[in-house]
Amino acid sequence: MRLGFKIPLIGFTMLVLLVPILLLNGLVYERQQRAAEVRAEVAQSSSRAQRITGPLLRIEVERAVPERRLVMEEGVQREVVETKTVREARLLLPARLGYEAGFTSERRGRSLFLALLYHLKLKAGAEFDTTGLLAEGERAIRADLLLGLGDNRGIRSLGLSVGGKPLSVEPGARLPWLEAGVQASLPLAELQAQQLSVQLDAEISGTEALDFVPVGADTEVRLGGDWPHPSFGGDLLPQAPELRADGFSAQWKVSRLASQAQQAVRQCGLEATHCAGLSAHAFGLRLVDPVDRYLMTERAMKYALLVLVLVFGAVFFVEVVGGDELHPLHYGLIGLALAMFFLLLLALSEHIGFGLAYLLAALACIALIAVYLAGVLESRAKGWASAGLLAGLYALLYALLKAEDYALLGGALVLFGCLAVFMLATRRVRWAALGRAGTQQP
Repeated sequence: MRLGFKIPLIGFTMLVLLVPILLLNGLVYERQQRAAEVRAEVAQSSSRAQRITGPLLRIEVERAVPERRLVMEEGVQREVVETKTVREARLLLPARLGYEAGFTSERRGRSLFLALLYHLKLKAGAEFDTTGLLAEGERAIRADLLLGLGDNRGIRSLGLSVGGKPLSVEPGARLPWLEAGVQASLPLAELQAQQLSVQLDAEISGTEALDFVPVGADTEVRLGGDWPHPSFGGDLLPQAPELRADGFSAQWKVSRLASQAQQAVRQCGLEATHCAGLSAHAFGLRLVDPVDRYLMTERAMKYALLVLVLVFGAVFFVEVVGGDELHPLHYGLIGLALAMFFLLLLALSEHIGFGLAYLLAALACIALIAVYLAGVLESRAKGWASAGLLAGLYALLYALLKAEDYALLGGALVLFGCLAVFMLATRRVRWAALGRAGTQQP
């Protein structure tokens, strides 16, 4: 067959093979969506992500306000001064706020799909400056400590105390913009001190994400866990986090000069139903699975065209240099075998993990293509050579998947190297003569 026709046919075959690969991409997306649905269902039936806000101090005060009004008595108008009692609520933020927290992780799911949960042990200390809290003529009639959470269903145990004295904790944070949380009534006698020290001791469960809102003028968070792949995010990143094979540790130190969380709380006040600005100032982490089978399969499929180009180029090189002639149908069947690799990878990874699934799927495709080419080319040596080539290609692809930061550089170098090898190996090939030879066949 004339090369001028064969090369476009091979290119057309590659384009046709992209159709099943695109269908497989849709299947991966469908499985990803199902996995997300299962994570949402697990969170709905256990506990959603937790966001720790507080403790905060809510105080209700009353004061007597003189009110003047005019009255008519026996036809004479005169001014009467009456005393009116006015009540108002105030929200006091901590001057210093510190958290000590550690968690253990747990995988929980349904059927083949999993969600990441954590069980947090939290200790916190908050100090409130109550100097000048009440103006002259004011008196406090109620005080409550408030703690905001992401989901109350995650509370395993929770205690609030002041000066070592435990308080009675009730559900509900008494602030409309805190969707979940708890409250504890504070004895009014505690407000007479110039400084109020509050301690929190809790065990809380959540799903996938954990955030802290730095509502203190100075906030410090020390957090550790047994999950080795945390993804830190939010308004602030931790200072020099330590990542280990058995977990991590991280620390945040935030002042009121570095965060606008306090301003956001004051703007939201006591009556707002939603505090949109507050979430923008939270920080924390997400539990990320670095070997997520669907994400890794999706990334592998991005290299599908590269795999086709390299394999077809190698087969074409063997055909030109070795004097063999293959039909475009041969290329199509080899391409289908390469596409089946991704389907096997997806199906097996749901049962045995991505690494082992990759190995088995690669071995199956290497064996199939090697045996097929050995028969088509009537040469066991060429079959073994194709097996070695495919093994190297799949090993290279796996290395690119693992080295995410260097994937683009590695792929570019591989393509350049393959092109260089092909050009140097065929620099003495007379393509025009080969094309004329193809037309002289009976």
